Parts: sequence; structure tokens; C-alpha cells
Amino acid sequence: MPTQMPIERFAALDLGSNSFHLLLAEFRGQRMVRLHTDRAMVRLAEGLDADHNLDPAVSERALAALTRFQPVLQKLPADHIRVVGTNTLRAAAAKADGFLEEAESILGVPVETISGIEEARLIYSGVMAAADGPPRLRCIIDIGGGSTELVRGSEAPQQLQSLDLGCVSFSKRYFADGLISENTVNHFTRAQRAARAELQELQHMAAGAEVIGCSGSVKAVARVFNDGEVAEILREDIDRLASEVSQVEHIADLNLPGLDEERRPVFAAGLAILHAIFCELDIQRMEVSPYAIREGIVHDLAGRLHGGDRRANTVEAAVQRWQIDQNQVRRVNDTALKLLHQLRLEYSQEGRQRLRWAIQLHEVGLALTHSSFRKLGAYMIKHADMAGFSRDEQEHLAYLVRNQRGGIKPPKEHYGFHPSPDLLLCLRLACIIHRDRTERTLQGINLADQGDAYRLQIERAWLDSSPAIEELLYQEEQHWQSQSHPLRLLAV
Repeated sequence: MPTQMPIERFAALDLGSNSFHLLLAEFRGQRMVRLHTDRAMVRLAEGLDADHNLDPAVSERALAALTRFQPVLQKLPADHIRVVGTNTLRAAAAKADGFLEEAESILGVPVETISGIEEARLIYSGVMAAADGPPRLRCIIDIGGGSTELVRGSEAPQQLQSLDLGCVSFSKRYFADGLISENTVNHFTRAQRAARAELQELQHMAAGAEVIGCSGSVKAVARVFNDGEVAEILREDIDRLASEVSQVEHIADLNLPGLDEERRPVFAAGLAILHAIFCELDIQRMEVSPYAIREGIVHDLAGRLHGGDRRANTVEAAVQRWQIDQNQVRRVNDTALKLLHQLRLEYSQEGRQRLRWAIQLHEVGLALTHSSFRKLGAYMIKHADMAGFSRDEQEHLAYLVRNQRGGIKPPKEHYGFHPSPDLLLCLRLACIIHRDRTERTLQGINLADQGDAYRLQIERAWLDSSPAIEELLYQEEQHWQSQSHPLRLLAV
């Protein structure tokens, strides 16, 4: 009998603006099976002030939730776990470094902050994992605590949108005192109009498509209509509910069947956004999916480990789109990886892969300019919507591309971004060796770490055969003198 492959387990932890969600799952054949789920209503967005600082009390609440989740994660290999931060952690940026460091110390794995577009892609992937029937045009809608994602696609996402609409952020903005309507001011109507304004020009997202909603706000509304069960939402039902809620004076007065008490504080805001979506996109019926971003993360993780890494596809698409010289990519890649092997016999798979991707993209800026192609290429990589990549991963790639030659710009290090000088050195040396786009071997060249400095030893005959390269290598030695780990060139 053939040997049965061991079943792999994966964990996804979504650090959302309203709640944190944990999913433990495994694949049986091609089918994902959810083994364990957990949720903590943290409302991280409530703790974000106007200057994007996180309130210490909210941070403590969030860290307590992570401590509760940690025992589930500790039994898994680190590469089978992915922890993702969304809208609030995007907004907090570097000011969340302290929180992120504490979170990592609890969980034992990094927290990846992702863009809104990447969040939308993962949501689409998760929802499609539960979709029945043949591929057809669908519009996926997810209302989170800080943002709302809309995706239109069939077999793959075709259009992705991330909007600044969230049930927690809208609750802070329009229902801060819990009031829904008072005297001449109807806060529900104001929230709904604000949401409709954000949705302008997006009517095409749902046109001709099957509409599927997911996550907390959508499920909460669905439960009100279906005696606590999650089922479809019809236009006439949500029109009626929106009218009723808009007449209630205070959130505490909401008396709705199936409304979870934990959801009550943000229900009016979530309903206002959802009703605005129904109205502005002219939706008559919405199915509700049990799956969302967490399931998408698990599918993404499994792909990374078994030959389906979305990031590789993204890089390859960029190479094709910008017509990057693939012969030069091959030369630089082969040489850089050989140098890295000389320098460190063992180097992490993720590190080597990051170096490969940086090399594939190192000349992307040449498609538009020659004089400043490094700066332009770095800007393109850092700010592009790169499917599969976290913000920190893109920042690492941009740093390598920006510093492939010339003076080395010191990085602005922060949580999750500590660029490796090993990778930078190997990239720069490989670019020098093949600056004239000529094939050269490393025979007679050895790169080593002497503890206090890098040492590049080259046979004199090799240098004599490439005088222009020799001059560039001596310039490179000077560029590294200001670094904590300088480079020493030794001709023998």
C-alpha cells in the first residue's frame, strides 16, 4: 500500500480592527477542514487616537487575547502560522512598534501588516474556498472594523477595492455617545450618506454578479433576519431594518432578535455601511459566506509550502510587464546566490527567496528611466499592490533595489524591518561583476565573514582580466567603510 502523507495543520490569526480571529485548520486531500476557531472582541480601532497612537488599555486587552491564543500556535512549525494585521495596524504604522514587539514575543512568530488590497485578495481566496458550483462572476463584500473590502472576479479576482469604511471607525465618528437619532440630527442617516459618498463610482463592482457578504457586520445583520442563523439578506429586509434602526434614539435601545451583545456597540455603524452598499451598488440579494480572510490566509500558507506561492507569481508578472532583461537577471542571480553560499553555508530559505525576488526586480525602474532607475524601482516596489506580499516584505525588496549600487542609504529600521547586510552585499557584488552584462565565473573569488568585517579575496589574474570591474570593486570597498560591517578587498 502507498504511504499516506502526513496531514499538515495551519493556523491563521487575523488581528482585525474590531476583533481578533484565530483559525486552526488542516487539509484532507484538497478540502480544508476547520479544526478550531476562537474570537476576541478587542476593538483595536477604538484605541487609535488622532495621532495614530494606540491606547495602552486597548493594547493590554489585545495582548491578553493573544496570550489566550498562544497555546494553539505553539504546537505548530513557524512556517505553518501566519499572523496578519489589517486596517488599524496599517494606520498606526511605526507607532505600533511597541505593541507589535510584545505581540511577537507572546506568539513566537512575526505579525505581518498587509495592505488593504492584499486584505481584499485574501478575503476573496477565503470566500471562494467555500463557494459552490462552477466559476461565475461574483462580488465579495467584507465590512471590517476599520475598512471595507470589495472584490469582483470569477476564477480569480479581477478588481479589488479597500475603502475607509469600518464599523468601529464609523461608531467613533458618528455614534460616539451611543446616540442614533436626537432632535434634528439623525446620526444613522449621516453615517449612511458618508458611506454612500465613499462608494461613488463603484456601482460596477456588483453589476451582473452574484453578491456574497462575509465577516462580522454582515453576519450580524443576517442573524437579525433569520432568528440568529446566518442566511441570505434581501433588499426589502435591509431597507426595513435600516428605517427602523434610524428611528431608535440610543444604541442601548436596540431590541433586535439575534443581536449579539458584543456586536451591539458597533451594529448601527455596520448596518449603515451595509445598507449604503445595497443602495449604491443596487444589490437586491446577498448570500452570506461562513469563510473570510482567515481561510484565505490558510490557503495562502499551504500554497507557499507546496509550490503555489502567490508572491512568485506577482514577481513573474512584473518581470513580464516591464520587460526586464531576464538574461541579466539570471547572471546576477546565479552569482549572488553563489556568493551568499560562500558567505554563509546555511541561510534561511525565506532569505534566499527574498534575494532572488529583489534580483528579478532590480532593474524594474529601467522601463521608465535610466538616470534614477534605482530610486524609481524602489518606489514602484514599495508602493505597488503586490499580491501575496506584506508591507514589510515589500519594504525589504525596495531597500535592496534602491541600494544595489552607489552610496548605501541607511535604513529607517522599525519592527519587522531589519534588512540583512549579507543579502545587500551579495546583490551589490553580483551587480558589479555583471555590470557590463557579460558572463563571468567566480573561479578565483571568495567571500567570507571575518567576524568584524567582510573579506572579498580575488586572484590577481581575475582582476587583470577585468580592469573596469577592479575599479568598481575598490569603490565598493569605500562604500562599505561607513557600515557596521565593512568590506575588505584582498587581491592575491
